[in-house]
Amino acid sequence: MPETLPFTIHFLRPLWLFALIPVVSIVIFILRRNRPEAQWGDVIAPNLLKHLLVEPESRWRLNPLYLVAAGLVLGIIALSGPTWRHELPPFVEDKAPLMIALSLGPSMTERDVAPSRLERAKQKIRDLLAARAGARTGLIAYSGTAHLVMPLTDDRAVIEPFLAALTPDLMPSQGNNTEAAVALAAKMMAAESIAGTILIVADSIVGDQAALRRAAGRSALALLSVAPPQSSSPGMSNAVRASVDDTDIRSLERRIETNYQSAQSAAFGTRWRDEGYWLVLPVALLGLLWFRRGVTVAWMVAAFLAIQPPPPADAADLSWARNLWLTPDQQGRLAFDRGDYASAKELFADPMWRGIAAYRAYDFLAAAESFRKIEGLAGRFALGNAEAQNHAFEKALKAYDEVLSLQPDNTAAKHNKAIVEAALAAQEEKRRKQEKGEAPPDEKADETRVDPKQKGGKRIQVQADDLTTPGAAEAWMREVQTSPADFLKLKFSIQAAAAPRPAEAPQ
Repeated sequence: MPETLPFTIHFLRPLWLFALIPVVSIVIFILRRNRPEAQWGDVIAPNLLKHLLVEPESRWRLNPLYLVAAGLVLGIIALSGPTWRHELPPFVEDKAPLMIALSLGPSMTERDVAPSRLERAKQKIRDLLAARAGARTGLIAYSGTAHLVMPLTDDRAVIEPFLAALTPDLMPSQGNNTEAAVALAAKMMAAESIAGTILIVADSIVGDQAALRRAAGRSALALLSVAPPQSSSPGMSNAVRASVDDTDIRSLERRIETNYQSAQSAAFGTRWRDEGYWLVLPVALLGLLWFRRGVTVAWMVAAFLAIQPPPPADAADLSWARNLWLTPDQQGRLAFDRGDYASAKELFADPMWRGIAAYRAYDFLAAAESFRKIEGLAGRFALGNAEAQNHAFEKALKAYDEVLSLQPDNTAAKHNKAIVEAALAAQEEKRRKQEKGEAPPDEKADETRVDPKQKGGKRIQVQADDLTTPGAAEAWMREVQTSPADFLKLKFSIQAAAAPRPAEAPQ
């Protein structure tokens, strides 16, 4: 979890505090000038002036000078960047990867939890998918053996039909081999640059918790228990029991995000969060006090509005209004938050946010151009990612090397560098083979024809891995008229037959 220091306040831009000196000096000068002694001292002798002055009746009144001074002081403090807690860099992914391991043991068909333990588990998984919209989630089914149903994907619509089709009858063998499910989930999460969470959804867990944690590796473990409330402990100390409302889903979300933020903080480090925006509210409240009779600020606002260009004839074009009240970065953030990354990259003035928006819009050339202007760890790491997406592998490696020179133990940079090095080596190997004539050039056929008189063909044996690669399920369902249940049953059977025979599975 990013570090929180509620009682330690410092400033990100302390040089702004020097602006308090002229503010205080001007206020003292005006107060001294407005004293009667200062106004009449050059005209009347001091020994006579003290007898001629009449002190007004003591009555409190709001001095506009104090309002101006207070607003300026608060504004300067806000500009100096007060901070007391950390946050993750903005380029870091904000959604934690999650692998769900669903138990399909015989006990999951019990109806002591309405409508059944299995159906309740599916309902909770759907709720969790909806709550984590846009986050990458995978699904594993297990009983006596564990099988991958869907690899990590951010499209929950792909997972839901296969989730609905899962029943204990699909499993090649019955049991409660939780450790195998956790090990498979950890294997699927191994390629992630940052550790995620493995969520076990079951009515009970058989096995040693220490063994499960070893099988999970760097990933965190969580358990959603669908056992009836009167049952004993489900087998994990930090288990969350399924509830009739969404309390359990919120609890799981907090645990998943906490685990992910902790892993991100260890990999990327944190930065101080600028809290100056909290002072905008008191400054605005002080500004409201100006709208009083006799205060000239109303005329200033009227003059400011008068010099603005007239709105365009097309009433639908409101960009003039946005430019009037919002900075380019504020306009870009509004577009970014609503998912319009193409517009956001044009609106942002800040190079980091402009690069992030371009990266999210898959415009990696523009992203690299923006990140190239940013010095420091975050800028170099982002530049490496953008150059890798552009297939500019040498430039990406150079950027990652700069990151590692600043932070030698940066896990994410090491991981991405290894991927780029492998891609570059494969590219070079392919080029060498093409030069020697050992591989065909990268050209597509002008035309493809099928001989209608062709008889027979080559027999192809389906391997277990053929049914676990991303997109295999979609291709199977597109080409073969079958149900998700038939597909999963065949897939699990092939995987079980191809796997080496383990020792006695825990029952």
